[in-house]
Amino acid sequence: MTVLFAEMSREHIRSLAPTGLAILPTASIEQHGPHLAVSTDTVLCSTVAQLSAELAASQIPVVVTPTLAFGNSHHHFPFPGVLSLTSENYYLAVTDVVEGLIKSGFRKILILNGHGGNTDSNRVVGLDIANLRNHPVTIAAAAYWDVARPAIVAKGLIAGERIPGHAGRFETALMMAIRPDLVFADGLAQTEDVSKKELGLMVPLTGATVQINGAWGAGPGYTDQPAAATAEEGKAMLEVIVEEVAGLLVNFHKMGG
Repeated sequence: MTVLFAEMSREHIRSLAPTGLAILPTASIEQHGPHLAVSTDTVLCSTVAQLSAELAASQIPVVVTPTLAFGNSHHHFPFPGVLSLTSENYYLAVTDVVEGLIKSGFRKILILNGHGGNTDSNRVVGLDIANLRNHPVTIAAAAYWDVARPAIVAKGLIAGERIPGHAGRFETALMMAIRPDLVFADGLAQTEDVSKKELGLMVPLTGATVQINGAWGAGPGYTDQPAAATAEEGKAMLEVIVEEVAGLLVNFHKMGG
């Protein structure tokens, strides 16, 4: 049986929901340098969600909703190709979708993120759904790269500070493995190694999240070294990511509540 919510009838969903885990992938449509399609985050998060659910489905009842493709991406507006929701509208959109899942009968929900700009809002949605709005659910929010980072680093595939980056080696390698047709050779040839440059994109200040006005637009729109990516590296990382996220799904479903 499919794990895709969109391919189920209402009766399939009715029977699955009370004991099932629903996954809502969240992503973005935004610039990813000169070398990757603007759908990169959506492609990656959708793929990880589906493959992880399929792997976990032998152990738990699980369903994956369509990916929310529009995220909070205002920091990318200096570049073309950005379709963004404001923080308020993004929060409301995720909340509305989650409440739809609750009305369908789901009591375990995971918001699986694939875009950094959504991270804080997803956590607040979970906080408010369970507490402020007082819905009888167990809800979690996680980014797939945070779930998989320790295992990826332990296997020596890529340095932890390169995960996820933005349109850098990590995302480029994954796209080479999943949708090589959306990695543009002419654009990749234009990229350079910016891993040692202070671009203001990833500020290394322990314990704090820093936002600098204009920092994203002042750089090239990508991090580290995209041209160092390979499809083989991407396939190896994808395998680890799917295994780790599937493990999260199983463990979360087993939780009480």
